[in-house]
Amino acid sequence: MTPVPSPGTGLSAERRRNLGRLFAPRHVAFIGGGEAAEAARQCQKIGFSGPMWAVNPKRPDLAGLPCLASVEDLPEAPDAVFLAVPAPLTVRTLATLARRGAGGVVCYAAGFKEIGAEGGALEQALIEAAGSMAVIGPNCYGLLNYVKGVALWPYGQPGHRVERGPAVITQSGMFAINLTFSERSAAFSHIVSSGNQSVLGIEDYIEFLLDDPAVSAVGLHIEMLRDIPRFARVALQAAAKGIPIVAFKTGASEIGARLTISHTGSLAGSDDAYNALFHRLGITRVATPAQLLETLKMFTHGGIPAGRRLGAFTCSGGDAEMVADWAEHYGLLLPQPSEHTRQRLAAQLGSFATVSNPLDYNTAIWGHEDRVEAAHSTFLEDGYDATVLIQDFPPLGSDIDRISNTADTRGFFAAASKAKLPAAVCSTIPECLTQDIRDLALSKKAAPLQGIQDGLFAIAAAATYGARLKLLRAADGGDLYRLAQPRPSVGQPRTLDEWESKTLVREAGIPVPTGRLCRAAEAPDAGTAIGFPVAVKLISASLPHKTEAGAVRLGLASAVAVREAVDAIRSSVQKFLKGPVPDSFLVERMAPKPVAEMMVGIRRDEGFGYILVLGAGGVGVEVSRDVATLLLPLTKPDLLEAIARLRVSRILEGYRGAPAADIDGLCDAVLKLAGLALTSDRGILEIELNPIMVLARGQGVVAVDALVRSSDGTAG
Repeated sequence: MTPVPSPGTGLSAERRRNLGRLFAPRHVAFIGGGEAAEAARQCQKIGFSGPMWAVNPKRPDLAGLPCLASVEDLPEAPDAVFLAVPAPLTVRTLATLARRGAGGVVCYAAGFKEIGAEGGALEQALIEAAGSMAVIGPNCYGLLNYVKGVALWPYGQPGHRVERGPAVITQSGMFAINLTFSERSAAFSHIVSSGNQSVLGIEDYIEFLLDDPAVSAVGLHIEMLRDIPRFARVALQAAAKGIPIVAFKTGASEIGARLTISHTGSLAGSDDAYNALFHRLGITRVATPAQLLETLKMFTHGGIPAGRRLGAFTCSGGDAEMVADWAEHYGLLLPQPSEHTRQRLAAQLGSFATVSNPLDYNTAIWGHEDRVEAAHSTFLEDGYDATVLIQDFPPLGSDIDRISNTADTRGFFAAASKAKLPAAVCSTIPECLTQDIRDLALSKKAAPLQGIQDGLFAIAAAATYGARLKLLRAADGGDLYRLAQPRPSVGQPRTLDEWESKTLVREAGIPVPTGRLCRAAEAPDAGTAIGFPVAVKLISASLPHKTEAGAVRLGLASAVAVREAVDAIRSSVQKFLKGPVPDSFLVERMAPKPVAEMMVGIRRDEGFGYILVLGAGGVGVEVSRDVATLLLPLTKPDLLEAIARLRVSRILEGYRGAPAADIDGLCDAVLKLAGLALTSDRGILEIELNPIMVLARGQGVVAVDALVRSSDGTAG
């Protein structure tokens, strides 16, 4: 039996060929009962013209196809199979199909790992039985290929053949069915219901579809990714080819499966890590199914804007206000017309027109296609990155006049084409963009967007993708954004005390306060030697968070104050430790007053590699939650962008006349900490600086507290 590639190794050459056979088969076999019969009907309906065979020993036919008694009776090895038999029989049938040399199989049956340990064992047997075949599922609805006319799909669907469009891969079978029912002119090229992903995962389908010129973009519904590093590599391939990916991620749970001692662990949930992953790779994350569809349409039909300057046209002041509100919300810019353009538009629209962006082009030219085109062309001469017309239409078949609306839309399309801009027509209410207008938009290479909020989100998402794509392509073709993968950890994890942690941090080039490790009796003299004021801390790996235990005293101005602080610390800590209080104290020079206290932490994660959290620091870090999450490795532009998103950035930039912080010094320290996590032979599992004092511009930073958890070493 052909060995099964393990997750992360990618598609073998043979399995890739078999996946090609499954997606574009010469012949198809349907095995099972009612579901197999329905899949055969759907394949006939969509126009598949190759041989189709049915296998069922108890039925005379499936959807008019005469039934064979067994797989062994098939005239030849089928390129594609829709298999809908009970779970145990699924495994045995797969083994037979593999021996016969079948290409790929949709496994419809449930009853595998989703039901627990017994099903998990059966699914492992399925994987082994599959050999090198391409297998979708199990526990899935299958595959629709609207380009080649293939429906391995056990449910009615109203789709039709297309030449090009977005492909969608979804882990939810019902969501896949719902997509086929949507009336939004998404014109899918493919829909894949991936199910349990036992043999093929989302990343495999993406990698395969990237080589199909009929695929304009890829939409995903993700519950979880089985191989995050490989998914990241495939996403970078998509960026290199200029194929956008849009992700609808559900299941925003926190990462809580492993021990964490730092604030970093509690602040970096899995959803934050997914957000960081998607942003890093130029993947658009959407919050709703409607946003998924509208964004895929914008990418496919509207195009990628060169920037965020939007030229908008409306038919009313109310629509103009809605555009302005949502444009601002999504970071789109609405530059106002130049004086020259104002004067020309005033002559074209009449003296009562208000010339602005968005432009309410008013009743004077409604229904006059040539005048609408002329006015819109004048407006767009100022230079924009994209343009949109807000227009709603009465229902088809009603007695309400549609002539004026349609004429205005045609005039807009002509002006947008002349300006060579990505364009969209967008209704304020989703159902008010009727089928004829959606068809008109598609014929004019413009996006038909439904719903003003989702429509403007889609335009903004396309602009964001364009900017991110430039960055990815400039970064050595995206190589700088490959996820760092930790070396295997060996030994038992241990928490370093603050002195050990700071020694490691200082050796990495990150400034820490001048300090001495000493016994209690030596602390006053240490303070005198260092120079007052000083801080005194009890050093113990058993007290990673010293403030809560009263193990820290700050701003001590004399030897007497140091002696009293040591006694007070001993008394307070005794309540927190089960054993004797250690006779180990750190005496440090107090750091200068900072512009801001920040926190930076890095945590090793099996899926994402290394998760970095950066934000406002101090004892209230978990309360403020003013943090950004990134993945390693990272660059200074990544950091600057993340810092700009924080609320504390206003303080760092110099708020109300206060000095600006040394943001360059902060970036330098964060990059050095990242380098420490990536290259250290200490097997770092977690490292956090909180707070790291950011001083005034040109004065650098000081890490006044550090916390490290590591294994005893790393393999290799």
